[in-house]
Amino acid sequence: MYETVQQLYATDYFRFILTLALSFLTGLELREYKKSVENAYFIGTVRTFTLIGMMGYILYILDPSGWFYLSGFLALIFLFSLFYHRKLQEEQKGIINLMMGFLVYTYAPIIITQPLWFTAMIFVSVIFVVNAKPQVQNLIHNVDSRELVTFAKLVLLSLVIWPLLPTDQISSWIPFSLSRMWMAVVVVSGISYIGYILQRYFFYEKGLVINGVIGGIYSSTATTAVLSRRSKTENTHMYSFVSAIILATGMMHIRLLAIIGFLNQSLFYTLIFPLGTLGLITIVLGYMIGRLNTEGNLSGSPQSNANVNPLELGVALLFAVIFMATTLITQFFVNEYGSLGLNILACIVGFTDIDPFILSLINGQFVVDQNMIISAILFAVGSNNLFKGFIALLFGSKEVGRLSMIVLIVLALVTFGIAFWI
Repeated sequence: MYETVQQLYATDYFRFILTLALSFLTGLELREYKKSVENAYFIGTVRTFTLIGMMGYILYILDPSGWFYLSGFLALIFLFSLFYHRKLQEEQKGIINLMMGFLVYTYAPIIITQPLWFTAMIFVSVIFVVNAKPQVQNLIHNVDSRELVTFAKLVLLSLVIWPLLPTDQISSWIPFSLSRMWMAVVVVSGISYIGYILQRYFFYEKGLVINGVIGGIYSSTATTAVLSRRSKTENTHMYSFVSAIILATGMMHIRLLAIIGFLNQSLFYTLIFPLGTLGLITIVLGYMIGRLNTEGNLSGSPQSNANVNPLELGVALLFAVIFMATTLITQFFVNEYGSLGLNILACIVGFTDIDPFILSLINGQFVVDQNMIISAILFAVGSNNLFKGFIALLFGSKEVGRLSMIVLIVLALVTFGIAFWI
């Protein structure tokens, strides 16, 4: 079937029809957009755009050197310039109509020279942007501009600095390269950033349980602490609070699997069953506890959202320093005490942030086999679940704290059992 579509896509007849169809649909979309804009000047919609696409196709195939096509493009620029001059006289500055006209003119060379998936991607992108005006305005209104600058800085550092970092091991005591370390920082920060954005801008006040799920992508420990404190001031919706805490823990398992999958596929395939199964069981359990609630859904609040952008350079650099220090400590315990020392350290680390420890195991070259690494990761996860149980008991209401701790202790014991078995 796929080969048949590709063969059809390569014929001149199909390409011409596709050019007309996409041009027509783009013009149709612009006409719908026009209805939402009052008293605005537009240089045609459906028929005009179809003719622009047709003209682009004809001029492109008539002269392989491209001069006919370029001449048509210059003529289009001249015509659109006259039209825009008229718009400026009427104090209208919008150019989306003109930009879409130029894009429609490029449909023909794109369809002729590029694969089908690329053509589809361009068309879908054009339609999406035209329809995204309310969402874009809402994003501009709500998003802190400093976060966009922070995101741009980290992207720049990732794309420019990362390839330049040395790939050789730093030293015998630091068993990974600077390149590997920075990649790990970017991966962890990036996954945390997804949870941060979802929680702060897309699922803000969408419900307590949803905040727990999304918070687990960012930080299950921080989410547990915030939800536990909130349960102490709101004496209702006990099962919703417990459900959100358990779901955050379940998402933590999935998040760790994603990090491991990015950095060590061999370890990922080995851990996908125990860690993935534990995560799914925890999520199902959290969902079932939430179903016990009969008081309706409780909305989120600003307090349930994380306030620290994980892509801030200070946060990323601090994580890198902790990552390096954790690797040194792990190296010492492995060299001095072997697998027993590694498991003890994993249990201790579980009462802090386990990401640096797990990354040190994934990226380092320690004198231990893969089963020992898997066991240490599971011990750290189990210990962290135990830690979150104590957090819920300490900061939460009596009912929420007790039930959350019971569930998390059981989950921790099961995780410890799997770690011992491995």
